[in-house]
Amino acid sequence: MGCCAETVIALLRARAPDWPLRITRSAQPVGKLVGKDVPAIMRVELIAYTQQNPLLNPEALAGFGDLATIWNGQGSYTEQLIEYAGRVCYRSTHRMGTSPEFIAARVREGHEDIIEHVVVTLRFSGDDAPLRWRMLNRHCEVTELGQGQWLVSGNTRVWLSLFRAGAGLEALPILYRIAPKVFDEYAETLQSETLPDVDRLAPTPMQADALLPVQDGAMRVTLLGFTQPLLDDPKLSLDHGSATFLFEGISRACTHQLVRHRLASFSQESQRYVALERGEWQPIVPDTVAANPEAMAELENFWRMAEEKYARLRSLGIRKEDARFLLPNAAETRIITTMNFAAWSHFLWLRAVDKAAQWEIRRMGQHALVMLHAIAPQVFAEHWKVYTEKFATP
Repeated sequence: MGCCAETVIALLRARAPDWPLRITRSAQPVGKLVGKDVPAIMRVELIAYTQQNPLLNPEALAGFGDLATIWNGQGSYTEQLIEYAGRVCYRSTHRMGTSPEFIAARVREGHEDIIEHVVVTLRFSGDDAPLRWRMLNRHCEVTELGQGQWLVSGNTRVWLSLFRAGAGLEALPILYRIAPKVFDEYAETLQSETLPDVDRLAPTPMQADALLPVQDGAMRVTLLGFTQPLLDDPKLSLDHGSATFLFEGISRACTHQLVRHRLASFSQESQRYVALERGEWQPIVPDTVAANPEAMAELENFWRMAEEKYARLRSLGIRKEDARFLLPNAAETRIITTMNFAAWSHFLWLRAVDKAAQWEIRRMGQHALVMLHAIAPQVFAEHWKVYTEKFATP
């Protein structure tokens, strides 16, 4: 199924006047071009994009905090996920769907971290242009498949940056169809075009019950979405597969470790915009402290003092962004995190299956591992083996 976006082609021709192009979406391999003098035709095929965890729905999540508000958002699940990430930062999930321009406004303001949680994988053929895209944005994954074909993965922020640089515009109609509010600046350009259909991709069979949200004390781990590029070589999934998690009921001490994994994308509840009393944050208590009555009394006294002093600073006119300076690492938080499978693999080796890892992030990582192994068992087979040998019986 394909489309011919004349306006987009005009933009490309302005960049390269002698380069006729065709925008297509084809499930068939691209054959050799006929004739030595025929200019290159770059074709694009949708391989994968972030899909909803099939076990998530409003009914199933009724008792899990504000997760069910995701479906109050407008548009497809991809845009609902993006808006939810933004609302988590401001603790405004109760307003999901109330502002049609929420995503487009954040993009115009430059607050683009929230659009990093939707990942799209495309196959290009007929030209070697994708070879140079890593020089335009180092966060895209580009793999040469041979016979003039290239596999390219990136989140929607990556694709937006490429389009703004005049690269990959053949893919713009597909990306616009997946997340139109992200690419709102191109709406006028594309409004007269026949856009390609983008069907919801069916996930491959998996251990479904492993994908349910996990509640472990205060901690909750939810797999929000993932990509499953169906490729001949499973090794390619390491760089081109991805997963998005919501981690809740964890400490700032935990997220300080998590954000050191710099190839990830993060959207975290903000202490700058969310006041302590509004966030209803509680201290995350280590088991060693909870088991020691004297230690627990000290922590509770300290937390009570922090709450009182925070309130006092606010009453003195101190802004939230400055009053937060006295909040301890124990302060509860939540964060949406997206990584490709290669980055998750690195995270799991360091944080989930290493007994030297700090207890909280190790526990969180192990819950994530169970879900990652369910959606990509070949990719995470070694992690799973070590985990079951060291920590658990599957």
